[in-house]
Amino acid sequence: MSRSRSYAALCLFLFGAVVLTACGSKASTTADAATSEQTSTPVTDVPRRVPPGTSLRVGDQLDALKLVLGTAGQDKAFSYDVKYASFVGGPPMLQAFKAGAIDIGTVADTPLIFAQAAHQDVVAVAAWAPQHGSLELIATPGSHISSWKDLKGKKLAYQQGTVLEAVALQGLQHAGLTLHDVKSVNIPVTQISAALQSGSVDAAILVPPLDTAYLASHPDAKIVDRPEDITDRVSFIIASKKALDNPAKVAAIRDYVQRLVRSHKWIAAHPQEWVQTFYVGQYHLPAAQGLAQLQRIGPTSFLPLPGDLVAPQQALADLYVDAGDIPKKLDVSSEFDGRLNAAVREAQAG
Repeated sequence: MSRSRSYAALCLFLFGAVVLTACGSKASTTADAATSEQTSTPVTDVPRRVPPGTSLRVGDQLDALKLVLGTAGQDKAFSYDVKYASFVGGPPMLQAFKAGAIDIGTVADTPLIFAQAAHQDVVAVAAWAPQHGSLELIATPGSHISSWKDLKGKKLAYQQGTVLEAVALQGLQHAGLTLHDVKSVNIPVTQISAALQSGSVDAAILVPPLDTAYLASHPDAKIVDRPEDITDRVSFIIASKKALDNPAKVAAIRDYVQRLVRSHKWIAAHPQEWVQTFYVGQYHLPAAQGLAQLQRIGPTSFLPLPGDLVAPQQALADLYVDAGDIPKKLDVSSEFDGRLNAAVREAQAG
């Protein structure tokens, strides 16, 4: 598999864009009504009509959004001009927001925190997460690592500034450790399997199926943990505040988010088609193996904003402060804008 293809596929997993329900089960995409829901803009203030000539500039993670919408047939008959820009990871996308080059984009937990720390005018307007995490802590044979606590003094590979670092921070915290207790090896996600293969690290954070070849050739290697923190699973559509001040773009963003919700519903209801498109087409894996991974990940839900996300996101931001990645404490409640909550519910019900 080429480097660009493997990274593109990884992005699809990391940002939750295609984490879908298992075969034979109905997707759970209904937000929990008992969740505390706050909206920064009344529902009546969200325009529905997109004026002619409106354009929406979308930051994509190596065509992940395009693939999801396209697979579900939701990429047709836009009433506005969609202009995609492709990025490798959240940090360069944040640079594009800073330059005013895009209106919305998809990121995981960590870029949203770093955007706030950098005083960027972006907020999350939609969020979704699978039932179970796809990221894994994998230990090499002979490393004698069977828990996060066993990582003390060991070499741990992950890419800084990404959700992989979030997994490291939170996993170590659960074990009473910090990054100071391990030897961090900061490498691109596409090189992590090679680091495990060479034995230059003792453990790493990775996501299937990029781990498939390594685990197949090293049956004694161990999947130590699959983190379940919501911040390790959640993905966001973030928007610039400038775009949100423009009624025409807000209407376009509303429509685009609804298309994304409907795409998840369609793909979840057609797992065989998705397996052929993604697991077989992208990874050349057997269909049965793709279905097994869908079953393990479980159903995806769209979440109300801010809902229950503030507390776990705050805890993660505090960990970044403690690690020295962020200079001072943040109030992450300002990262969320719930004006599209009703639009998400409408798309879920439709």
